[in-house]
Amino acid sequence: MITSGTQGPRLAIADCAPRREDPALRAACGTISQVLRADLRFEGLFQFVPDSLLRAIPPLNPESPNMEDWKSIGAGVLVVTRVDGTAAELGVDLRVYFVENGQVMLAKRYAGPARNPRVFAHQASDDIVLLTQNRGVARTKIAFSSDRDATKERRAKEIYIMDYDGFNPRRVTVNNSLNILPNWTPDATGLAYVSYRQGRPLVFLSRIYAGTNTPNLTGEKESSQAFAPSFSPDGSRIAWASNRSGNMEVWVANADGSGAHAVTQSAASDTAPTWSPTGREIAFTSNRGGTPQIYVMDAEGLNVRRLSTVGNYNDAPSWNPNKQFLEVAYTSRLEGQFQIAIVDIASGQVRQITENRGSCEYPTWAPSGRHLAFSCQRGATWQIHVADREGRIVQPLQAGPGSNVQPDWSN
Repeated sequence: MITSGTQGPRLAIADCAPRREDPALRAACGTISQVLRADLRFEGLFQFVPDSLLRAIPPLNPESPNMEDWKSIGAGVLVVTRVDGTAAELGVDLRVYFVENGQVMLAKRYAGPARNPRVFAHQASDDIVLLTQNRGVARTKIAFSSDRDATKERRAKEIYIMDYDGFNPRRVTVNNSLNILPNWTPDATGLAYVSYRQGRPLVFLSRIYAGTNTPNLTGEKESSQAFAPSFSPDGSRIAWASNRSGNMEVWVANADGSGAHAVTQSAASDTAPTWSPTGREIAFTSNRGGTPQIYVMDAEGLNVRRLSTVGNYNDAPSWNPNKQFLEVAYTSRLEGQFQIAIVDIASGQVRQITENRGSCEYPTWAPSGRHLAFSCQRGATWQIHVADREGRIVQPLQAGPGSNVQPDWSN
């Protein structure tokens, strides 16, 4: 096991070495080194040997690393990768050493198509993070809504997915309508989202890899509308907002839409449900106090209490899935602009994550609970940003053209 944080050993990531001199293998190695370093730095769990010191020691012998060289620059853990294969298939070997005694703490081989070497780096990163008893997010995806396919004649938004770092955006919906508010199934094989393709907002479920689509998942009748789908952590239930009873309320049903029942009953508008990591509570938005605020209730609608106290307009709650952090992120209007805030449920204390970035909204948690994604307006467009849970590092993702909004992070 590797101790994470400031007390842990310093990590050194050696340049990937091809097993034979070949331009394609050399290029794949370069990508793997670059992406692996970026993945591990993103996690925020490690100290790293500075690049300047890496260049100060003799070249690595990947078959038998000289641990004295690595000790001399203060490395405690050494990561070595090697690549072989063909133009079509790659094999990547990973070794992680304790520098002090040369012991191999992790040895793995990955194999697969050569077209996307980033995948191997993501796999290696997640396996290295596991050595700290934490879960990595390098292989997770972010879904979002984008207007990049809109035309002057049709104001369309489609659902896209991308890698956690903004690479490989891929289109999910192709219906030239408004498709918004995506929400991953817990097994990360499907997406619920709201679509206007039938003229009114309804919840659809797309099984991405099976190529199937379920329309009107929640079974809305006549002219009723549905918004903001959210699957429970175990995938057995779905919560959403519907006006089928004449007023916008939070509803809960089995994941297939059966057994639907309202869990709020008020004269106000109740919407945007999000499940606690245990599945026993739901946070939601309600204007029952006059302005939109964040509330929490038991999953069956009992014990309702107000959670947000700062800001006169709070919406789009997202519950941290990590049980270690009992907190909810949400969109809050602060000093005239919408920003991302987090409230600690036990103490009620609020910390602001974004500022000086224009308006920001729709937070979503990484499955590790250590990072957030959200959309921020810069000029005429909106783009997806990511931040650590303290808001110390906030950076945009290059998700592609157009405005990209309403992210949802997969498990």
